[in-house]
Amino acid sequence: MDENRFEGAARKVGGKVESAVGDLTGDRKMQADGAMDRFSGSAQRTYGQAKDSVRNFAGQAGDQASDYGSQMLDQLEEAGDYIAEQVDQRPITAILVAAGIGFLIAMATKPAPRVVYRRR
Repeated sequence: MDENRFEGAARKVGGKVESAVGDLTGDRKMQADGAMDRFSGSAQRTYGQAKDSVRNFAGQAGDQASDYGSQMLDQLEEAGDYIAEQVDQRPITAILVAAGIGFLIAMATKPAPRVVYRRR
């Protein structure tokens, strides 16, 4: 599976979420950025699909791996649609969940305190 398909799907999902947050906050720049990411993600995914089609035609890609990748990307897009819908329907909950996830990521990436032992 071509990496452009995965990156394009991820960019598309991110754009959907960004547009939903822009709609929620009334931020037109965020709405426009989200729309651009969504459309460029679609184009990138289509480009990856075209590359995969050429590889498949030439016999370089396995049918089973390609089918699994397509299913995974479809599920990723469905998840992005669901997240964007939830942000629209439950904005306060979405903000709290995003803040909680950000807090957990910050705690996970924070270096452990360094203990210094001194001889007396």
